[in-house]
Amino acid sequence: MTYVYQGHIEKIPILEEILARSGFSREQTAYIGDDLTDVTIMRRVGFAVAPANARPEAKAAAHYVTSASGGDGAVREAVELILKAQGLWVEILRHYEISYTTQS
Repeated sequence: MTYVYQGHIEKIPILEEILARSGFSREQTAYIGDDLTDVTIMRRVGFAVAPANARPEAKAAAHYVTSASGGDGAVREAVELILKAQGLWVEILRHYEISYTTQS
C-alpha cells in the first residue's frame, strides 16, 4: 500500500491529500468503511464499500455491501469484485496457473 493513515477521525483532508499526491480522481477511488466517521468519505468516492458487519449508516452510504464481515474477508471480496469489473481477474488467475472454470 502506498498510503496508510491510522487513528484519524477527520478523513476528508486525508482523502484530498491522497488524491492530490496520486493524481487519481474521486470517481477513480474506492473506499471501504464501516463506521460513522467513514460515511463522509464514502459519499465522496466513486465506489464505496461497507462490510457486512458495518454500522447501518455506513451500509446506507455504500454502493456495495460485502457478504463477508470486516476481518473475515470483506476487503478481499471487494478487491476481487473490482478486479473482475476491470476485466483483470482471469489474467491474475492465469498468472497463478488457476483455471477460471475451477472457481466457484
